[in-house]
Amino acid sequence: MLAIYAEITHHGLEPATAELVTAVKGLGTNDEIVLLAAGDKAESYLPELSLQGVDKIYLTELSGISYVQSDLLAKAIAAQLEGLKPDAVLLPATKTAREVFSRVAMELGLGMTADCTGLAAEQTEGRTIVHQIKPSFGSQVLVSCDVPQGIQIITVRTGSYEAAATGGKPEVVKGEYSGESAIEVMDFEPSEAAASITGADIIVAGGKGAIESGAFEKLKAYAEKIGAAVAGSRPLADNGHLPFEAQIGQSGTVVRPQVIITMGVSGAVQFTEGIKGDPLVIAVNTDPEAAIFSFADYAVVEDMNAVLDELLK
Repeated sequence: MLAIYAEITHHGLEPATAELVTAVKGLGTNDEIVLLAAGDKAESYLPELSLQGVDKIYLTELSGISYVQSDLLAKAIAAQLEGLKPDAVLLPATKTAREVFSRVAMELGLGMTADCTGLAAEQTEGRTIVHQIKPSFGSQVLVSCDVPQGIQIITVRTGSYEAAATGGKPEVVKGEYSGESAIEVMDFEPSEAAASITGADIIVAGGKGAIESGAFEKLKAYAEKIGAAVAGSRPLADNGHLPFEAQIGQSGTVVRPQVIITMGVSGAVQFTEGIKGDPLVIAVNTDPEAAIFSFADYAVVEDMNAVLDELLK
């Protein structure tokens, strides 16, 4: 049996759930494929959870729980896994899923492989071993990881696989779990950044150079002028110029725009890994050797202040 964690938050079902179904089907094993879902009103997500290729859905109702109460959520999921004993469980490499499953791993005394981009499988002695490929050392090398014993907990980078279609007819097994969370949810402060860049057709992204040159305010004004979303590389999020949700990249948000304009972005693989699909990429940088130019369709070797001044006229 191979399991997939269906992450549910106040935004709804994590879209990468459907990608993980494709990932597991692509392994080509004869394992039963099951979804694990837990949360408040979990049953209401059945239409979205009924993905083609899924054999069973295990629903655990946690009445009134918030998705940020990860301690109780982890205990419920650990109980599911102890009962099912799948060979592996796959989850999206999102902040929420990683937080929950780091607790699950501690509960069950297991390890967890983070941020995999490729999977292969081998069946031996009645068990499926999932060979996990993940970037390491700043994405300079690819590492193959195997977990020879216990349940294999594998986080998979979002955007790595095509999404499976809904319309399946899996068997549904319902359960309940009771307990108290030590986390008290006081309030939520909405952030529009993640939704803004995830669904944007046009993105203007700034890098460290946008801050050093003092051009960031111009960059935002230009984005507003053309109706684009504003995003950036990690230094902008680390320095508080943008919320974390507006960071593009391996440790940030994955985007699929039609056009992305980068200004002052060096083009490290940690950034470019966050851009999926086949967008038109226009890069502005003063360094003619910048790595972003090997990724871009159009390269502008120029000071971004001068470029933005012209664009804002």
